[in-house]
Amino acid sequence: MEKQMNPSRKKILDKSFGLFLNENYDSVTMQQIQEASQVSRGAIYHHFKSKEDIFKEIVDIYLLPIFSSFSSITEEEKGTLLNTIYASIKCRQNHQLVLKEVVPFKMSDFYLYKFIFQATEQYPEFSEQVNSLSEKEFNGWRNIIQAAMRTGEIRSDIELDYVAQSLMTIPLGLGVFSAFSNYININTKDIRTSYLKFYNLLKKNSFL
Repeated sequence: MEKQMNPSRKKILDKSFGLFLNENYDSVTMQQIQEASQVSRGAIYHHFKSKEDIFKEIVDIYLLPIFSSFSSITEEEKGTLLNTIYASIKCRQNHQLVLKEVVPFKMSDFYLYKFIFQATEQYPEFSEQVNSLSEKEFNGWRNIIQAAMRTGEIRSDIELDYVAQSLMTIPLGLGVFSAFSNYININTKDIRTSYLKFYNLLKKNSFL
C-alpha cells in the first residue's frame, strides 16, 4: 500500500505544477508558489530545499507516468495483447483524471508538451529516466506481442520491433498532433480507437 503524501506537501506540488504549466521555470518565484499554495515560506522549506526540488518532484510524480503506462499494468492484466492494450488505456485515463484534479484550468496538450521541454532543460536526469522507461516499455510490449504471436492471437509474420514501437508511440504521437493543432483535441477515446484499429490490422492479412 502506497504511503499517503503529506497534505501540505501535496498542495505545494499541485499549485506549483499549475504555475509551471502557465509560465516557464525561470519566471516562477518562491513568492508565487507561497501565495498559490497558501502556506508559509517556512512550510515550503520544511518540505523542499529549493524551487528546483519542487520542480523535480512534480516531474517525477506527474510527468514521468506519461512515458510509462506499461509499467503500471499488473501481471494479471497482461493475459493477452488485447487485454494489455485495454489496461494501458485505463492507466492513461487514470493519470489524465489525476492531472485534471491537480490543474485548476483546462489543460491542453500544448501546455503539457511545453512542460516536457522545460523538464529536459531544468532536470538533467529527466531524459535519462525517460530513456530507461522507454526501454522497459518497449521490451514489455515486445514480450506481450511475441506471446500473442505464439498463441495465434495475432499473425506470426509481423515485424515485431515495429509493432512494439508503434504501440509505444501511438498515444505520444496523437498528443503531439493535438498540442500543435487548432482543431484537434485528443483524448483517451481517440487513443483507444487508434489502438484497436491497429490491433485489428495485426489480425488481418493486409497488414504490411
